[in-house]
Amino acid sequence: MGEGLYWSRNGRTAYAEPFEHLDPEDGPLWQDAWDDLVAAIRTCLGASWQPVAREWRGRGERIVARNGLHEVWLVEDSYARVHVTFGLRGSLDDVDGLARHWLDAWATAFFDRLQQSYPLRVRTGPWTSSPRDIRRATA
Repeated sequence: MGEGLYWSRNGRTAYAEPFEHLDPEDGPLWQDAWDDLVAAIRTCLGASWQPVAREWRGRGERIVARNGLHEVWLVEDSYARVHVTFGLRGSLDDVDGLARHWLDAWATAFFDRLQQSYPLRVRTGPWTSSPRDIRRATA
């Protein structure tokens, strides 16, 4: 059986496939594609966000940006998908409720911006996904 899709109880996740048409033997090209994705992510975040280098949340969860309430972290799976999670910053204690309150709205806005650069998919079950719909503004 194949590998299930990444999920986090402390965030909202969509995945991109930045390596889809690249030669798996071309490491420098893959690194460039990774760097491009990280740069695109950081441009989708506001001025309160700080880039993070070489920091990990847990097993395979690389943090690429954070602000006072949230973090964005990446998980690459064995199918060369990169799962992008907009989630709660670790050890919030006093402001955990505030971070949870804003999580859905801010994650949706972030993924709407990122989707302008990368086609995104979302998990619909442990092994299934569908294209992510961009939020529609209501009048």
